[in-house]
Amino acid sequence: MLLHRLFFALLPPFVQRNLIAVHRDAFPGATSLVANDRLHKTLAIAGDFERFPKAVAEAMLAIGAAVALGPFAVRLDRLSGSNRSIALRPSRRSAGLAELSRQLAEPLRRHGLARDGWSFSPHVTLLYRNGAPFQQPIEPIGWDATDFVLIHSVVGATRHVELGRWRLESRQGAFGF
Repeated sequence: MLLHRLFFALLPPFVQRNLIAVHRDAFPGATSLVANDRLHKTLAIAGDFERFPKAVAEAMLAIGAAVALGPFAVRLDRLSGSNRSIALRPSRRSAGLAELSRQLAEPLRRHGLARDGWSFSPHVTLLYRNGAPFQQPIEPIGWDATDFVLIHSVVGATRHVELGRWRLESRQGAFGF
């Protein structure tokens, strides 16, 4: 059975996506690799649905359009393996990233749309596998986050469809003299 999942995400730019993939491809024995075009950092997520949730998608499009935040730096500098996956993570908290997640997750919770039990933990999943946990530093991969997206994931079909994209820009009144 296919499931429909909606989530907000940061997508790495092309060059950084390829640098991330180099780390992914260094691990033999994966049960499932995340393809380059699906590498992302989840910011906020709704529950799963058996049918495409049009009303939820419309609500999430409105939530995305309401975000008021300027661009910020993203940095991944730690390879982190759990017993079921390997991901790239930041070693330091990013205020911009945390604020973007907050501006998206709080309205999802208020409207009863947030996935039960989910909490923000910034990472880019590379692959799924069975193995021992580990942590190791890597040469940092960074970029300036200038936009974010709403993704419709067709779970079971390994397909992502972009439903919306918003530029990160401060919406406080700017005075041009």
